[in-house]
Amino acid sequence: MKKRLLTIALIISASLCFAGCSKYDKDEISYRDKGIEAMDNGDYDKAIKYFNKALNCSIGKVTDLELDIDYYKAAAQYSAGNFADAEKTYTYLIRYDDKNYKPYFLRGSIYAGEGEIGKAIKDYDAAIAIDEKNYLLYIEIYDNLNALGFTDQALVYLNDALDVEDKSAESKYYKGRIYYMLGQSDEAEKLLKQAVEKDVVEARLYLAKIYQDQENYDGAQKLLEEYASSENVTSEALGTLGDIELTNGNYENALNYYEAGLNLDSIDNMPQLMKGKVAALEKLKRFQEARDVLTQYLEKYPNDEEAQKEQIFLQSR
Repeated sequence: MKKRLLTIALIISASLCFAGCSKYDKDEISYRDKGIEAMDNGDYDKAIKYFNKALNCSIGKVTDLELDIDYYKAAAQYSAGNFADAEKTYTYLIRYDDKNYKPYFLRGSIYAGEGEIGKAIKDYDAAIAIDEKNYLLYIEIYDNLNALGFTDQALVYLNDALDVEDKSAESKYYKGRIYYMLGQSDEAEKLLKQAVEKDVVEARLYLAKIYQDQENYDGAQKLLEEYASSENVTSEALGTLGDIELTNGNYENALNYYEAGLNLDSIDNMPQLMKGKVAALEKLKRFQEARDVLTQYLEKYPNDEEAQKEQIFLQSR
């Protein structure tokens, strides 16, 4: 099977703050931070070298700092296309961080990308055994397997999530979200309404999607506005809101959502937000601004062929 990069957040280390703590080696922290900076700039080979230098500063005892560096190192190895090296790093992390579901999930995702579905499922099952009420984990496993064409195996995880015994408000949100993914809108709507009543902010987003499907645009808009004003809103959620408004032809609203996402301190979906902003500006016929944003985007992500074609189009506007 052809290897492909999965749509998963491979950099899921704790990102702990080690600065100013005397029990950690300052050079080790410095090399770690330089590695993260190199990753942010897309220079993964350089990042790996810095992470190795950081680990060489270790006095032999594996602390949370070494684990943090190894998570970043594995992510850099994966992003650089060094899948075998990333797999080895996650295997190391499983040995020293075996109570954490993340290394199992991440190594399983590499196996899935290599077509080794048996190994992938074994790791995914191990991850779930550690954190069986982590509904987002079930969803991410589904997304990975489904994207790679293993749809039947992927659906098993969604159905397993629905079987988890949990009466919390959060479970109603996630199970409603999963029912929506499965196309069972009636059950999804019932659970999401219960979650909204319990003030689970994220439930408003998916209930709004159902209302839009029902052409109840006023109800959907009200929920979206409530969600966007929440203190818990994420960059990914604002990107989704922008995509919804863009699809509905509400280009100013879409632009506002993309810009709000780009203004957050923590951004996990920079490409989606920047490309969405370009699309919204194009629809508003603000072509010079769209060209400027696309130029900035290509400076960060020069290998995006779709964006390169879009730049040629915009140059003629």
